[in-house]
Amino acid sequence: MRMQYLLYLLVLSVFLAGCQMRDRQDDADYFLLNGQLDNAAGVNLALQELTTGDLLPVDSIPTDSQGVFSYRGSIEEAGYFILRADRENFVTLVIEPGEHIVVRGNALELPTEHMIEGSDGSELLSQLNRHLEHNYRKVDSLADVFHASQYQKDFYEIRSSLDSAYSAIFEDQQHFVKQFIQDNPHSLASIIALYQYFGNQLLLSEQDHFDYFEMLSKSLSEVYPANRHVLDLKRRVSHHKRNEARRRMAQENLAVGNEAPEIILPAPDGEMKALSSLRGKYVLIDFWAAWCAPCRKANRQLRDIYENYRPYGFEIYGISLDRTREQWLRGIQEDEISWLQVSDLRFWNSPVVNLYNVEGIPYAVLIDPDGRIIKKGIDADELDEFLSGIFGV
Repeated sequence: MRMQYLLYLLVLSVFLAGCQMRDRQDDADYFLLNGQLDNAAGVNLALQELTTGDLLPVDSIPTDSQGVFSYRGSIEEAGYFILRADRENFVTLVIEPGEHIVVRGNALELPTEHMIEGSDGSELLSQLNRHLEHNYRKVDSLADVFHASQYQKDFYEIRSSLDSAYSAIFEDQQHFVKQFIQDNPHSLASIIALYQYFGNQLLLSEQDHFDYFEMLSKSLSEVYPANRHVLDLKRRVSHHKRNEARRRMAQENLAVGNEAPEIILPAPDGEMKALSSLRGKYVLIDFWAAWCAPCRKANRQLRDIYENYRPYGFEIYGISLDRTREQWLRGIQEDEISWLQVSDLRFWNSPVVNLYNVEGIPYAVLIDPDGRIIKKGIDADELDEFLSGIFGV
């Protein structure tokens, strides 16, 4: 009997230990979010998840007559969430599995009047956004001065001073973001900082601040190797590296004196036209599109240049980055274009964009009768001056 009792206790202890382990595992997949908001009695707060490509609704959280709320959610990995009182009043949270987060604040001024406990990432985001709001208030003050001084005699001097003040505010926020990322390389909050806007302008760009993107990708991968937000950042970093390598290679191939890469694209009648078919003449490779207003203006200038120098051995190989045949043909007709036109109608996805490192249009490359590059990014005035000197007219 004693042996049976001991065996029963052993089985029971194993069972209870298993239950406790499952409970701990279950708890690790959940988070608790509770708190109290002033001016939010008897309302429904919205909880949304910020994914790598969208903002998705998660749930509605009711408050009681005192603005108190409590919510238990399921989460598989750390992520970004927004707790929203209304369109303008919300806080962004970085939630880790197992966290117990407390949010207190004023629902009518939530971005600036809130306190967060129980989530290191969320507290860091709060610091980041408070500094952003602080600088936005400075910009609002500049706007007030701008509107009040529009009719003053020294308005242009005032505007110049305001522009300088805005630049200083922008640089302050940019410096804060850089320091924030350096100080918190293992926090998901730094990804939000990395892509933070000031107005409609990114504070950090991959082109100018790539070392921050690369550093953060490496440091976060050590802590969150399978997190989708970290993997997305890693993918972006790899994509930028590949593009930069391609761009450098293309730039080397496009060096002045090198032979221009061959292009063979369909003309409006469908016949394939090769750039090399114009050998023996000076040729302007002109990238444009009917939807591009500066391109249409440049076409008018090119029309005069083409008429003046075509008899002497000048041609234009026009490459349209339009999306539809109708749009392309309408542009040709309206601008009275008589030189050779080609297009694959693939917009910026056309292979010629990467082949010639086209980053904006209008863009033109001048090549000599042997097909070698003379000048990249040449404009109409420079072209006219060069051809005048070459042909002596």
